[in-house]
Amino acid sequence: MGSVFYSLVIYPLTQIIELVFSFCSKLFDNTGFAILGVSFAVSLLTLPLYIVAEHWQQVERDKQKAMKSEVDKIKAVFKGNEQYMILTTYYRQQHYHPIMSLRSAFGLLIQIPFFTAAYTCLSNMTALQGQSLLFIKDMGAPDSLFTIGAFHVNILPILMTLINMISGTIYTKGLPVRDKIQTYGLALIFVVILYDSPAGLVAYWTLNNLFSLVKNIFYKLKHPVWTLYVLACAAVTALIIWMFAGHVLAVKRALLVAAVFALVYFAPLFVKLSNYLIDKPFSRLRDNFKLRLGLFAASAIGLTLLVGLYIPSELVASDPQAFYGIDGIKDPLFFVWNALSQSAGIFIIWCSLIFFLYHERMQTLIAFALASLFGMSLVNTMFFQGDYGTLSRLLKFTEISSVDANGTQILLNIGTMILVISAFFILIKFKLTKILNYIVAGLTLIFVFGISISNIKTISTGYNEFEVAKEIKPFIHLSKTGKNVIYLYLDRAQSRFVQPLFNEKPELKEKFYGFINYENTVSFNAHTLIGAPPVYGGYEYTPEEMNKKSNQKLVDKQNESLLILPRIFTEQAEDYSAVITDPTWANYAMKPDKSLVQNYPLIDCELTDSSYLDLWYKEHQDSANLGVVSTTLKRDILWYGFFRCSPLVLRPAFYNDGNYWSTNKEVDNYNDYLEGYSALEYLPRFTDFESKTENAYVNFTNNATHDGLILNASDNYRPTTKISEEDNKNSAYPKDRGYHSFAGAMYRVGEWLDYLKENGCYDNTRIVIVADHGAERFEDGYKWDDKFAKIGPGRYHPLLMFKDFNAKGDPVYNTEDFMTNADTPVLLLEGLVDKPENPFTGKIIDSSAKEKGALVCLSNIFMPHHTRSSYIFTASKNEWYRVKENIFDSSNWTQEEF
Repeated sequence: MGSVFYSLVIYPLTQIIELVFSFCSKLFDNTGFAILGVSFAVSLLTLPLYIVAEHWQQVERDKQKAMKSEVDKIKAVFKGNEQYMILTTYYRQQHYHPIMSLRSAFGLLIQIPFFTAAYTCLSNMTALQGQSLLFIKDMGAPDSLFTIGAFHVNILPILMTLINMISGTIYTKGLPVRDKIQTYGLALIFVVILYDSPAGLVAYWTLNNLFSLVKNIFYKLKHPVWTLYVLACAAVTALIIWMFAGHVLAVKRALLVAAVFALVYFAPLFVKLSNYLIDKPFSRLRDNFKLRLGLFAASAIGLTLLVGLYIPSELVASDPQAFYGIDGIKDPLFFVWNALSQSAGIFIIWCSLIFFLYHERMQTLIAFALASLFGMSLVNTMFFQGDYGTLSRLLKFTEISSVDANGTQILLNIGTMILVISAFFILIKFKLTKILNYIVAGLTLIFVFGISISNIKTISTGYNEFEVAKEIKPFIHLSKTGKNVIYLYLDRAQSRFVQPLFNEKPELKEKFYGFINYENTVSFNAHTLIGAPPVYGGYEYTPEEMNKKSNQKLVDKQNESLLILPRIFTEQAEDYSAVITDPTWANYAMKPDKSLVQNYPLIDCELTDSSYLDLWYKEHQDSANLGVVSTTLKRDILWYGFFRCSPLVLRPAFYNDGNYWSTNKEVDNYNDYLEGYSALEYLPRFTDFESKTENAYVNFTNNATHDGLILNASDNYRPTTKISEEDNKNSAYPKDRGYHSFAGAMYRVGEWLDYLKENGCYDNTRIVIVADHGAERFEDGYKWDDKFAKIGPGRYHPLLMFKDFNAKGDPVYNTEDFMTNADTPVLLLEGLVDKPENPFTGKIIDSSAKEKGALVCLSNIFMPHHTRSSYIFTASKNEWYRVKENIFDSSNWTQEEF
């Protein structure tokens, strides 16, 4: 029940607080101004509610005053039941019921949800923690300005109470004693509740009381509305000057914000226009409550279902498996129902409250505004979806740097919305409101609700077919008597970390005896989409060679590269089994697609990425950091709904670079790392030594090294919930997330290697550990000269380590041999298959193409959205560099047109 109340009533208010706080923080870069902005915004938004509350309270006071003398006479003369009956008769004659006395408490009732929202939001806001303001050291804790013995004295709550008392004195002047007692009693209750609360929350409520004091003074002025308008115009002018003079926002963003705030200047015109609409074209809507209510209800329900059901269900239905098992939440529909309840809170609960607080004039405007908003939102959602590419599970677009639309798109979008509003206006003007009601209700029921039901069925079917592993069954079957070939692909693993890690952890270095670390290795691109195919398929699948095959789709070439080695081992080598895991971009699907091997019965395919995360959490209760992803999704799916249905010009504001105005600074996605890490930790449990064939080939793909996370160096780089400086004082890179994720992955691999040794299955195993690309533009530990500035060569410097059968000795650091990660198939196949052939082209797999160097593509295509139906990578002429020999010498990198 509490959760439902929170979603319907409190959650919408917390989002307003978060939005304003984040915006003011971005604008002023000051915590105090951010809290001031929140307090001012909430006070301004609630002002109409308080005006209505004050009106009802005054009506109640006047009524009580008018009846007081007669009521006093009745109470003086009559007692018991007789008094009750006569009072009831008198109230009936005066058209009054005792329950109407609650009107006097409406001002207090309004404060409860806003206080609850502020308390919930600001008490737990991580953005306040550690932030100082004036004499307050930490806005995320009580101010504790000084102590008396063991007692901490907090100044802010005391200051808040004094302001509240002063405001109450002004407000209750001339009012009955009952009102004074209520006001002062409330002030004392708040000081008790908030005394030990975080200073940020108390500062917010103190400012609220200050604004309340100003409001009460305003009531004493002769022209309060006009004074408020003048002050608002002055404040907006100062804000606009601040934005442009201080360069606090990019020019386009500043212009958009200035345009929105500048609407304040035209407030008198909006009032005149509103009065004209109410009295002329909307007069029938004004005079017919049923029509007003019907239009309002249909629009509110339509917006609720569009934002809270249609858009979230469409999102989850696009990939139900991606939303399965998140932080223990098995049913992806949970996120849809959660968004629906939040949307209902905004468009049904709060909009209804505002609608019914006002009389027919404001109700007329609210009904038309909500209907127009629904029409525009529906058009934006259906016809202006935008070309933003792939959306990550945390609802960030991974292919683009911004969601800005061009001028033509914006004008077309605005023109379409104007047409929608004009159509609705014409229907109401010509007294066809019933038809408009039917249109809105029909679109809601047939289109929005109907498609949503279809999406829900897709989600239910999709996730029922997917099961997260509940127990581990070995699928890597190695041979103790034959030969094993292991291809370990670590996405974005960086070669530069190997020596520092082995120097820091000599015991880890011992686990990798027999390995050669090829430091002089280059990749063909800085992103997986182009960088991975040559690692899997060799030199026929470099970007240069893939573009030469311009009659074949890129996705087909990608699939070929993934299948070459398992097909060679099962079709050309002697008595080999083959298993692959998590094939990279198979069928250009973000989630690994097992259908890649459906026509190859000799090749097994397993999915490990994220499949074992839930089990890992269950087995690591002491170190698990639960709730990060689900908490983010529960909030941001609704914001994504706002983003989708908003005009193109406002979408950058809603998206806010993928942060959706969240104030949670702890949204680091632990799971992005742990989804891969958990699979590496379970490698020994994935492995047995009961191969049904004499020899075995294994291609294990893992993404742990792609995502950074600070780990516990003192515990051999394991993830834990709390990590101190002491834990990482001996780390080579205490604060480098990339190094820590690499170290954690290599430690788990090293433990697996020990497991192979313990079972007599290390010497008879050939292993390649390789990455598709590097990460940092310039890497410490290497002398990249200044001529590399444009290239950023560190992004093309991947890990490549190799251990052959029966190899002995400490790891060797080979910096002389020029290698590329396309040498991987050759290293794995050498001596096992005589002249191995590409099963798709018939060409021999070798490294002869390396003699002319490697043609590196600098294009930043890193997601398949723009290449799904393409035949070549569309890199420009100046994005190709030929590199030979020593990759650390810029003279060996030559720009080459291709």
